[in-house]
Amino acid sequence: MNSNDNDILLLREMVEESVARKMKSPADFIFLTGVIQERCHETLSVSTLKRIWGYVDGYDITRFSTLSILARCVGFRDWDDFTANHHRTGESSHLVLGNTLYATEISENARLAITWAPDRRVLLQHLGDGNFKVMESENSKLKPNDTFHCTCFVIGHPLYLDNFARGSNPPTMFVVGNKGGLTTVERRG
Repeated sequence: MNSNDNDILLLREMVEESVARKMKSPADFIFLTGVIQERCHETLSVSTLKRIWGYVDGYDITRFSTLSILARCVGFRDWDDFTANHHRTGESSHLVLGNTLYATEISENARLAITWAPDRRVLLQHLGDGNFKVMESENSKLKPNDTFHCTCFVIGHPLYLDNFARGSNPPTMFVVGNKGGLTTVERRG
């Protein structure tokens, strides 16, 4: 894959949005390798990530497997799934996915009901800036008062929770809807 490809530029943008961090320094790339390890249980080297972002000069070709890991990091099955299921609207540089709700579109204190198979249902409250609190939970490992950060909710894709916190436990990453993704996302105010 040619590293100047628009699809790769869009993937980079979505990765940065999903981790709420721009890749501008060596520390950012080290951070991203940790996120990828947590989310995908795969390893991409710092030097590979720097090359993909154009932070250092390198090869013009990027492996399918590398792009697939990055695509999985943001909720797609692989690189082919990513290229088949995204598009741009007009001149906007924002990635648009079918049935996507971005945290920036949710009012502070608004409630959001999400579901995933087989019978999981969770009611969330947006605390602002992409931070959410679990208000109610049915048949899920999420419990009331759990908190997390999330940038977007995509029907049919897993939901990646950053800074997931429960009680006095240290924050971690957590994934819901790993098999089949979210089935519904409804605003409740």
